[in-house]
Amino acid sequence: MTETLAEPTVPKLENAGIFVKSVTKTYRGGKVKALNNLSLEVRPGEAFGLVGPNGAGKTTFLSCLMGFLRIDSGEITIDGQAPDDLATRRLVGYLPERLTFDRWMSGRDYLNYHHELAGMPANTRQADCEKLLTRVQLDPAAWVKPVRKYSRGMLQRLGFAQALIGSPRYLLLDEPASGMDPVGVMVVRDLLRQLKEEGMTILLNSHQLDQIESTCDRVAFLKDGTVIKIEDMRAATVGEEYHTIRWLIDNGADFSNESLSKIAAQAQAKVLEYENGQIKCVTEGSAATAELVKALVLGGVPIIEVRPDERRLERLFKQESISGSGKRKDV
Repeated sequence: MTETLAEPTVPKLENAGIFVKSVTKTYRGGKVKALNNLSLEVRPGEAFGLVGPNGAGKTTFLSCLMGFLRIDSGEITIDGQAPDDLATRRLVGYLPERLTFDRWMSGRDYLNYHHELAGMPANTRQADCEKLLTRVQLDPAAWVKPVRKYSRGMLQRLGFAQALIGSPRYLLLDEPASGMDPVGVMVVRDLLRQLKEEGMTILLNSHQLDQIESTCDRVAFLKDGTVIKIEDMRAATVGEEYHTIRWLIDNGADFSNESLSKIAAQAQAKVLEYENGQIKCVTEGSAATAELVKALVLGGVPIIEVRPDERRLERLFKQESISGSGKRKDV
């Protein structure tokens, strides 16, 4: 008599989210601590970023979340289940930093193969896979080519499509735009925004700080295997901010240094440099920056760009790389 295996039970939603508590992972008999008492929480529906220097433990952490590595101590749960539980595997999509493919297969065959491995219905396989290949904007002419002929950027797109098979609840991405040209980077950026709007929970590790900043709700800075700081990207910043503000110069309006400085002073800001069509200024945090932009618009300045001279995560990276002590805070 043949035994029928039961379908894995999907975890209950009252435990929804990724919970990581006091996780330690060592190598070489405990001599190397890749993760050191690391704790954090990823909430359902948010995009959560990981930043930090090389060797901070980011990729090791993702491997532990996937159940590829066993932790030495601590606890990891995804929707209340262990990372290597079959029910958890059905909820998680993963794009690794180092991609491995069956290079003799075509891109479409490769995706069809993994669609079947994931237990997805055969009657929708072709349509599902073509939809995913289209979504990552892989050229249809490449669908029938052997993967060995793919560029690095094409491989990244194929890997992203594989990670989205089955519409996972959680998406773990390790350098998703690695090796991509500017068009590919924009495709990844737009795709992340769409997935976030659809309610997918995203955990993103990337050295591209602008990608992290434009995508993530919160960002953890890792150093020496632990969380040094968690930055809420939705919260207002305090302290000095430097911006370049540009406006249209072909509408006949004349905005002098003196007139703009007066407007800036009303918002407790200061013009540092002036030239026709743009100013560089300093404000006391994001709320003051918003007041400055509002005052300039009300003053008739046709603003076309407000660009921070140093982005928020760049400042964080510099500060924590220099001053991070290896002790957790703001978690």
